[in-house]
Amino acid sequence: MRDPALELKVIHLVRDPRAVASSRIKSRHGLIRESLQVVRSRDPRIHRMPFLDASHKLGGKKEGGGGSDYHALGAMEVICSSMAKTLQTALHPPYWLRGNYLAVRYEDLVMEPIKTLRRVYDFVNLTVSPEMEKFTLNMTSGPGYSSKPFVVSARNATQALSAWRTALSFQQIQQVEEYCHQPMAVLGYERVGSPEEVKDLSRTLLRKPQL
Repeated sequence: MRDPALELKVIHLVRDPRAVASSRIKSRHGLIRESLQVVRSRDPRIHRMPFLDASHKLGGKKEGGGGSDYHALGAMEVICSSMAKTLQTALHPPYWLRGNYLAVRYEDLVMEPIKTLRRVYDFVNLTVSPEMEKFTLNMTSGPGYSSKPFVVSARNATQALSAWRTALSFQQIQQVEEYCHQPMAVLGYERVGSPEEVKDLSRTLLRKPQL
């Protein structure tokens, strides 16, 4: 970043941590080892007590994948702690980062794909081609939403935005919000106060980010 011979810029793509947690749980078998590694790497000085444990049950039924879900949620503590540090650097950038960092919310790319795409291209002094705009619209306006992890295809991205609100229990959501409240505040992701707020899909949980 300090090398004057390079014009390096950072584009930081972010997403609602609750959606990230839901995706990690959905991909539990593919990410269980990675989740365990992430959980083991956390700083014991900042560890908070989880609401859920590996044997957590809800309504007499094991919550999701049991231990694998627990580790997927636990990984969010480390992920969000790291993200919080990154965002603090972005909020108070050193001289070499000023004008060279752009945070892009996945949600903005979904709801305003062309506007967001043009903002990214302007940031790196490029012009968006009509073909790229068409591709972006196609990838975010597909007919459905795949339930398979690690599949990149055209999908109904608006449906993907709110999928976590029906996939996660309220207790799981509270856990992620406890771990991730700092980056969520910076990025403009509102916390929920009740199960009813979660299920009310007409209510957006987005506000203007600080970045």
